[in-house]
Amino acid sequence: MKKLITVMFFLLSITVFAQERGAGRSEMSDDERAARGARNLAMQLDLNEKQEEELKAWFAERIEYQQAQIAQKDKSRKKMKKERQEMRRDRMEMNEEQKADLREILTEEQYTKWESLQEKRRKGRKNPERMKQN
Repeated sequence: MKKLITVMFFLLSITVFAQERGAGRSEMSDDERAARGARNLAMQLDLNEKQEEELKAWFAERIEYQQAQIAQKDKSRKKMKKERQEMRRDRMEMNEEQKADLREILTEEQYTKWESLQEKRRKGRKNPERMKQN
């Protein structure tokens, strides 16, 4: 029983430390992250102060570039999502117009039969749920 309690305490303490470790990273500013990266590399490579300052500037540029890339990707995603929604709306409008044209050409019985044929076609596709959105 003592061993079980010891093992459970050990596992619990590992998860607590793992959560605390990642929490501090999000609180650091960009300058602090650049300074930390430069300091770590300076200690590993035995760099002088000038080299460490240059590395700090390099890390700051890199962080700024990465953030710009993330912002650009977010913009692109939002733009693509908006374009997809517009395309879907246009397609649905076109489908409604085509259905209205068919109603004028076909009799009510023929139109009903055509709709049932369309439904069978949709069910035969791989992803019928996607087509039900129309």
